[in-house]
Amino acid sequence: MPGYIDRRLAGNPQLAERFRAGTKALGADAQSKFGAAFPALIAGQRTELLKARREDEFFRMAKGLTVDGYYSSKDGLAGELGWHGNTFLAEFKGCTHPEHQS
Repeated sequence: MPGYIDRRLAGNPQLAERFRAGTKALGADAQSKFGAAFPALIAGQRTELLKARREDEFFRMAKGLTVDGYYSSKDGLAGELGWHGNTFLAEFKGCTHPEHQS
């Protein structure tokens, strides 16, 4: 996943700048609230900070990049989704999440 995100950021300077600003703000929150850098926090502290930011642009961007990277990987495509390349599908149900139905 980090390699995918790095490639996406390297190819889009504006996205990279917004991502860096978001990580900097998240780091400042970690330092202010817990007196440590974000990676040094325990899982519960990281979760608390991320939950507080779940509606902001950085969180949505990081989540989107992570999901895109995972479902572009062998583990996501073949392992979880069962996709194995150009195979015939008698039916394609699409996404089954209710919030993605139209």
